[in-house]
Amino acid sequence: MKYVKGKIALLAVLCLLGNKLFAQDVAIRLGDKAPALKYSKWLKGTPIKEYQKGRLYLFEFWATWCGPCIGSMPHLSELSKKYKNEITIVGVNIWEGSHGDTSKPYSSYLPKVSKFVNQMGDKLAYNVVMDNDAQFMGNKWMKAAGQSGIPCTFVVRDGQILWIGHPIQLDSLIQVILKGQYDVATAKKNFEKKEAESDSAMAPFTALYAAYEKAVKDGQYDKAIKLCDSGITSMPNVAGTFGFFKFQTLLDHFREDSALAFAKRWQSTKPGYVGSTAAVISRKEGLSKDSYLYAIDLSKQLMAENANMPPSICYNEMAGAYAHMGDYKTAVETQQLAIDSAKQSLKEGKFAGFILQSTVDEYEKTLANYKKNLK
Repeated sequence: MKYVKGKIALLAVLCLLGNKLFAQDVAIRLGDKAPALKYSKWLKGTPIKEYQKGRLYLFEFWATWCGPCIGSMPHLSELSKKYKNEITIVGVNIWEGSHGDTSKPYSSYLPKVSKFVNQMGDKLAYNVVMDNDAQFMGNKWMKAAGQSGIPCTFVVRDGQILWIGHPIQLDSLIQVILKGQYDVATAKKNFEKKEAESDSAMAPFTALYAAYEKAVKDGQYDKAIKLCDSGITSMPNVAGTFGFFKFQTLLDHFREDSALAFAKRWQSTKPGYVGSTAAVISRKEGLSKDSYLYAIDLSKQLMAENANMPPSICYNEMAGAYAHMGDYKTAVETQQLAIDSAKQSLKEGKFAGFILQSTVDEYEKTLANYKKNLK
């Protein structure tokens, strides 16, 4: 997965905790009429002018930074081909700036999203649209339904919302609906019960996260650390998440040696966030050699233990760490490994969406920059 500088923690939480991170005012529910379709551009496929009677429409909300979204695309493509006579799937791109960011027009992301869709080719074999500058789809569909994480799918038939949830559940759901065994009233009751339970379960995390975020914003870093410690102690299921927040806060606002010491103790407990921790260190300038070597070790560990992680991403992060150490010879050698691995992935059709031709192009530009610094 490509990590986004400055947003790693939040994106990791969105992917880890699913669709209920922040509380939302629910304006649309199962059984309600689906909102209008308003978008900036229909990027792939045939625009929907009206809903065909009896046909199922699956609106899959996604972003290029969302690993689980990309991971769902090949299977959604299979479903689109398998049920081409009964189902229309539409990938709806939202939140490219992360969770509704309005710092710049949404249309400014069009080149990035268009390039992604084009390079995916047949690995993304269904319709794709992109949200507009008003972020209508993100606001009037997702947030209006109380959904704050992606991937998330809305199933619509005859203009009515039948179901909302994670695409991993679609296979069995589609069978039930097509066999005429789906009752939207019962589904609504079960859905609202599950959402209420989820909101209740998430309430302590949501409150603590909001307090942590405010403390950091207000420059109260000691308080932020204490809040992280509280989360680590009191919420075992998200202890790794608060550990990652603590590590970033220590590294950005306290002593580097304290942050590194904590990271080593924390990572020894196998909390996850191995790649994210490595990326934070590798991309930060001005750190010690020991910190960069630790990041390199983490990347090697991730590459050895996680077959789902493209090796090229690990090599790229490692090369960045070597470059920050001033070891451009090893940076050049390692960046070449990133390029060779990425090219091999493209040739084999592996890691679709995570490794694209633009990934290789980006790696090659980085390699050229490293070579300029060789003495």
